[in-house]
Amino acid sequence: MDRWSAFFELVETRRSIRRFEDKEVEEEKITKILEALRLAPSSSNSQPWHVVVVRDKEVISALSKAAPLGSRFVISWMSGAPLVFVLTVRRKLTHRVAHVFGHSNLWLDAGIAGEHLVLAAHALGLGTCWIGWFNEKKVRELVDIPRSYEVVALIPCGYPAEEPEPRTRKNLNQIYSIERFGTSEGMDEIS
Repeated sequence: MDRWSAFFELVETRRSIRRFEDKEVEEEKITKILEALRLAPSSSNSQPWHVVVVRDKEVISALSKAAPLGSRFVISWMSGAPLVFVLTVRRKLTHRVAHVFGHSNLWLDAGIAGEHLVLAAHALGLGTCWIGWFNEKKVRELVDIPRSYEVVALIPCGYPAEEPEPRTRKNLNQIYSIERFGTSEGMDEIS
């Protein structure tokens, strides 16, 4: 299989997994996932991320309850995950300068690193799910995150115990323009 086909199959088949087998994830796979994240590009090569790998069942259970009041059901399923990656970032000089000019490249860096993580997990036969709705204060307390870091996401990971159907996606010609937003000139050639 050529590189494009292998990559496209990986992104085409990745799904958000919310039910996991009762099976631990091997250290070797965790290391490979973290290595993929480590290699992610970032603004000025700042590499602003730090990931906390949580395998303690009690802490995972507590994380699954660290949702905003009235929405705990949203992430309660996470208690069944064998591990959770807590993705954090710290603003570096490049991010502070960009912020002054109205840009938030810190979140772009975090997203790239996190997507490296979830795609690497999928390539290793594991399932993940991005969780961005949580009580940051509770997450900080549970895994001792320093004040200088911001929590970006909780990413439960494990062997999938489900095979979700593909979700409906927009048609290709609905997600891009040529030269200027909203223009359709040339779209027939691409779509």
